Amino acid sequence: MSIDQSHSLETIAALSSKITILFGSETGTAEEFAFDLGTAVQSQDYRCEVGDFDDYQSTKLVDESLVIIVTSTYGNGEAPYNAEEMYNWLETQEPDLSSVRFAVCALGDTGYPAFAQAGKDFDRLLEENGATRILPRFEVDACFDESVEPFIELVQGWLVEHGQNYKKAA
Repeated sequence: MSIDQSHSLETIAALSSKITILFGSETGTAEEFAFDLGTAVQSQDYRCEVGDFDDYQSTKLVDESLVIIVTSTYGNGEAPYNAEEMYNWLETQEPDLSSVRFAVCALGDTGYPAFAQAGKDFDRLLEENGATRILPRFEVDACFDESVEPFIELVQGWLVEHGQNYKKAA
């Protein structure tokens, strides 16, 4: 297979871009929200993969173009068990994420003083490691069954304006 010389390597890389949605969840709510987001994004013909932090190799994060994290908070503000490895890697390895764009949907219970803390921490760590935030962190009080729909709409709006390279090939 030959490559048309008019395509730069950057264009070829952009053609293969996908949206990676990762979730950290103890009870399944963040997982459900992540799959709701993935379904909504895919229904608009964007390339997207949804995955559990447990099934994702942390070092791959440096090669991602757009990462959306949907995470709950466990205990007194800790990351869910399945997100601990990624959290620790971001905190201790300080990877160069300057080519990564991101958004975070942080779930929690406003009845706790560390409301949505895991999401706040992921948001901070991604930025500290050089990633570029595409949307303000979105917080959901999962205890009151708040909907993830407003976050999905924000992501879809951003993609309409900035996400053409994530569209599936026609």
